[in-house]
Amino acid sequence: MSETTSSKHPLKHGQDLVLASKALDGDPEAVARIQTEFQPMLERVMMSKGLANSDAVELVADIIAECFGAGKKGQTVPLLEKFEARSSLSTWLIRITWNRWLDLKRRDKFKGTLPSYDGDEELANGAFDRVPDEAEEVIDGDLSSLMGAAIKAAFAALDAESHLMLKLSFLHGLSQAKIAEMWSCDQTRISRMLTAAREAVAAETMRALKQADPTLELQWDDFLQLCAAGIEV
Repeated sequence: MSETTSSKHPLKHGQDLVLASKALDGDPEAVARIQTEFQPMLERVMMSKGLANSDAVELVADIIAECFGAGKKGQTVPLLEKFEARSSLSTWLIRITWNRWLDLKRRDKFKGTLPSYDGDEELANGAFDRVPDEAEEVIDGDLSSLMGAAIKAAFAALDAESHLMLKLSFLHGLSQAKIAEMWSCDQTRISRMLTAAREAVAAETMRALKQADPTLELQWDDFLQLCAAGIEV
């Protein structure tokens, strides 16, 4: 978070950049604000996305510690040093925490479950309340837009024959035997072509996502899980 970096980008979120700078310099008010304002918000975000309370608290505590250069692996470069005010500090921290969760999920270290309110209205409006609108927009809106654009680009990159086969198989439910009959070829060839087409879609989708947002740590299995969970692409 250098002078050069901050001067390159119009400071739409300049106040957040000042807050991060002060916190890194050890300003007690800035440090306290990072902890009291952002830590609970990040915990709510993660709980809303499936983590149990204890897992969310532990994960977010690690992220907040790393903001100042401390983590389970010892001293690291403070995360706040990487903040460039291209988005709000809250959005930036949500994305980092979201990426960390995905990474931990892939390593099966966290298996969160959605919180259950059991009809308790007071609890539902308390610590387990739904995420603020901004967080929902970042995770569901922004991410779904990126995913949608990536999958569309992947299908657009397919050759016409493979694209048609995928539509016949998955949209219209035609069997591989029927498609082979239409193509006047062996069913094994159709199976190979469909497999290759699916793999090409997955690879191109991930490439397009990484190109659109290099900071997004998402893999194909995550993509499929998010689609299955109801995120719209």
